[in-house]
Amino acid sequence: MKQFFFKIYIFLILSVLPFKTVYSNVFIVAEINQEIITNIDLNFEKKYLVSLNPNLQKLDQNRITEYAKDSLINEKIKKNEIEKRFKIDPDPTLLLNVIGNIYSSIGISSLSEFEEYLSQKNIDLERVKEKIAIEIAWNDLIVKTFASQIEIDQNLMKKQLEKLDNEKIDNLLLSEIIFTINNKSELDLKYEEIKKSINDIGFEETARIYSLSDSKKSGGNLGWIYKNQLSKEIINELNEITIGNFTKPIITSGGFLIIKLNDIKSESIKIDKEAQLEKMIEFEKERQFTTFSTLYYKRIYNSAEINEK
Repeated sequence: MKQFFFKIYIFLILSVLPFKTVYSNVFIVAEINQEIITNIDLNFEKKYLVSLNPNLQKLDQNRITEYAKDSLINEKIKKNEIEKRFKIDPDPTLLLNVIGNIYSSIGISSLSEFEEYLSQKNIDLERVKEKIAIEIAWNDLIVKTFASQIEIDQNLMKKQLEKLDNEKIDNLLLSEIIFTINNKSELDLKYEEIKKSINDIGFEETARIYSLSDSKKSGGNLGWIYKNQLSKEIINELNEITIGNFTKPIITSGGFLIIKLNDIKSESIKIDKEAQLEKMIEFEKERQFTTFSTLYYKRIYNSAEINEK
């Protein structure tokens, strides 16, 4: 059966590429639930990741290859799970908005300019749309599955806002990386790996690669957050670092969290309580959805049949 699927895959490739360039050079690099990933898929993924994260070029090829393989495995697992529930068919406007955020993050100002940029790197825009559509559909899956389990304590939030009004408070500009491990013995090794990546290519690009949070699309950026909105555990870790540095891994219900402190504003403010309450509710919803997403993905990853060559 495995050889049968592989032959079909080869046939599809041959239908769009010159014969001499393909048949003898295609091989399997991984299998996920009996679906294959070939070296052609892997090479495309490497080009795709580097095109959206130019700093990856600073890394050696072996590390880029590993990132690309992990990315493809992640995508296959998510796609399989989504298609058990519904067809991947995102709203066209939402898809274009997400694409717009992506190309804006690398200094490109229009879709046509982005398409030209990809074309120069032999990357098809339609394939990029397919990849982004999977991420949008995954977010939809998480919302549909866990929306009823989101718990928001608005009374507690209102009490927090009352304490803030007309008081001097720290407003923090933060970024995050959320990751998981299979067992605690892997934590130090994983943290050292992430730390090395941060030193090599920066926090933002590392977040795009390693983080399981939806904030990875913006390099882990969380924006400005009032200090008292954070948990005591996070505040304690942030108190140990200075601007420009990041915390050690913080245990959360969804895995482990690394926070970078980008800036601090200490100010006395008159709060628009209604607007701030909405912001706090959205922040808490996103935090809980991220936790559910991380736990859900970890569960289906652990149950998947993964065979890397």
